[in-house]
Amino acid sequence: MSRYKASLTVHAPAEKVFAFVSEVDNMPKYLPTTKKAETEDTDRVRVEGTANGHSYNQDGNFHVDAAKHSMRWSSDGERKYSGHLEVVPQGHDSEVTVHLQFDPSEKAKEEMAATAGSHDAAIQDGLEKALISIQHAVEGKGGKVEPKAAHEPAHKTEHKTAAHKA
Repeated sequence: MSRYKASLTVHAPAEKVFAFVSEVDNMPKYLPTTKKAETEDTDRVRVEGTANGHSYNQDGNFHVDAAKHSMRWSSDGERKYSGHLEVVPQGHDSEVTVHLQFDPSEKAKEEMAATAGSHDAAIQDGLEKALISIQHAVEGKGGKVEPKAAHEPAHKTEHKTAAHKA
């Protein structure tokens, strides 16, 4: 399973940042490719969206620890991924860090590689765009920034970038 990490400073207090990211209804405002998110039960969430031209509708675990400004998630089913997000106060600002573990199928790896040059680059791009989207929303500077996977089917793009695996 591959591991990824990305961080970004948000010019807002940690409480404000964490209140935004931990609200399930806000997930489509920052999660790459996600169009809808809803709470299913305690510590359960369902997300829907489109990635690389394919729709998805997935259930998973979602746990919020407000005291630690952290949250954890994991997927059910064939798309195996898990991760956690932490918001750490930095004076008047906050450092938001996302850790992701992902084990995509070979078909998904090929589709991501066709979109971003490699599946690692596609995943890293998604993490970075999610953090920028959080920053935009909390700082009031704009909306969601989608990765290439949200816009284009895998077979139409051949752009190469470098990945930054953690």
